[in-house]
Amino acid sequence: MLERLLILALVGAIVVAVWALLRERQRRRLSALAATSPFADLVPTGRAAVVALTLPTCVECRARQAPAIERLRASLGASIHIVTLSAETHADLVTQLGVLTVPSTVVLDPAGTVCFLNQGFADETRLAQQVAAL
Repeated sequence: MLERLLILALVGAIVVAVWALLRERQRRRLSALAATSPFADLVPTGRAAVVALTLPTCVECRARQAPAIERLRASLGASIHIVTLSAETHADLVTQLGVLTVPSTVVLDPAGTVCFLNQGFADETRLAQQVAAL
């Protein structure tokens, strides 16, 4: 019984360590992107922006992320730019950002700097909070 508890504790510690390493890797990647403007040619500056990365074959993109983006657009109106890009068409950008899945959303400050990267579905509340944090 004690051995099983130790194994369970070890597995839990490994999961937590891997999660922490992935979060640190994402934080470093975002810090490195602060020096560049990967969306300079795609998103106008001057207002905060939300960029949604999607694929034509992504069901979750159409069923969940697109409606959340539209609700965000309705609630924030002209105070932000909202752009939807195909991850397939902008593969170099996806690689530079380290995006592993779609849907993914990127929140940019008014200068075009990447501030938040959400891999997977992000609802309008989370996106609105990230925009407000700018």
